[in-house]
Amino acid sequence: MSTVWESIEERERRVRGSRTTSVMARAAEQAPDGKTLSEAFASRPFISRDDLKRIAEQSYERPVLTLYLNFSPDRLVRADRPVFLSVFSSMRHQVLESKKGYLESLPHEHRIGVRDDLTQLQEFLEGYEPEGARALVIVKSGDQLNRVVPLPLRVADHLMIEPDPYLQPLEAIIESQHRLLVLTVAKDQTIVSIHELGYERDVDMIAEDLPRETHEAFREGKTERHREVHVIWHFKASAQQAERIFRDAGCDMVLLVGEDNIVKEFEDYLPKALQQRLVGHLQLPPDVRPNERRAAIGKVLTERRAKEEGDALEGLGFYQGHQRLASGLDMVISAGNLFLMRQLFVRDDLAGEGFICHTHHFLALKPGACPFDNQPLEGAANLLDELIEMARLHGVDVMMVGERKDLLEPYEGIAAVLFNGAPIEQLRTTAVTS
Repeated sequence: MSTVWESIEERERRVRGSRTTSVMARAAEQAPDGKTLSEAFASRPFISRDDLKRIAEQSYERPVLTLYLNFSPDRLVRADRPVFLSVFSSMRHQVLESKKGYLESLPHEHRIGVRDDLTQLQEFLEGYEPEGARALVIVKSGDQLNRVVPLPLRVADHLMIEPDPYLQPLEAIIESQHRLLVLTVAKDQTIVSIHELGYERDVDMIAEDLPRETHEAFREGKTERHREVHVIWHFKASAQQAERIFRDAGCDMVLLVGEDNIVKEFEDYLPKALQQRLVGHLQLPPDVRPNERRAAIGKVLTERRAKEEGDALEGLGFYQGHQRLASGLDMVISAGNLFLMRQLFVRDDLAGEGFICHTHHFLALKPGACPFDNQPLEGAANLLDELIEMARLHGVDVMMVGERKDLLEPYEGIAAVLFNGAPIEQLRTTAVTS
């Protein structure tokens, strides 16, 4: 080239950009936990797999409170206060009673600390507005740990006081959800963000200093070529960084946001692996409001979800014909109790009461005793949530069906694909006699 178009500093920056960088680790360091639940919720409602690992590996000076709270429609009804506050009060009473011996064994300051944490939990919930969230997870231990995670899907209720946080259900939920890499692309800037569990967070920004446009006739063509080369460099660097973050963050889908002509040109720079994971393009104005942006991304994911549900549910007839499908709540519970489920499909509005033994992961529709320790089964106001949680904990692929509910109607709203060779006749017998 007859002319050097960049300074030595720009050249060295571009060379550094070709190397693998730990963007995800840097992003995590820039978002500290809050010292109160309100601060934690305001600063980072998003939680990642790395966050969970860090929380699980940390040692805590005093017991950790873990709350899983479901926001079913009946719990959002307001009289003097929302019903979910009464649910929390009931769980609080039960856990203090069941953990009485453990709490009395703690040092005095830790007992006081647990009571303070429960009070702060109560105060946070009294001011909390679900705003579309289907559930909430909170982990708290004084100033040392405060995380608030709204979820777009239902959970089984838990309130636990233990030396360590109870994260297994949340880990299973996160592992089962799509993680979307969002690239907001312009000619001089690309913002890389991750969308998961209904929330989006920025993790990196790639910027390019484009030569300014000129209207001098003798330089106009040269300047335009100069700008085009800088745009190519920018698209190439953005695509390389997107690939690294996609891999490091464990994403499984990509969405492009920007002007149509720009994103179509940029798409050619993406590696083939990311092109194959592309779920669509969005054209949004630069000043779009966060809620409008979230709704637009949510619409893309809903359309994708409807297709995935249709593809998965249309195959249930095959498994039914080969005696590998349990349908209806009775048979599915029997399959769950025997750990024979490979996949579970549940209408997202299906509900029902029942009974459970948490210790041995045993569910029943009728009262009785656990067959393994002969202890009375506990009542479960949301038996379906308990079934879903246990399925996830045992590695079952769970699909909550919200877009194609019609395809589950022949199966009474719930069906489970069984492992090959599962005794379907034994399940029928068990379901009838249970």
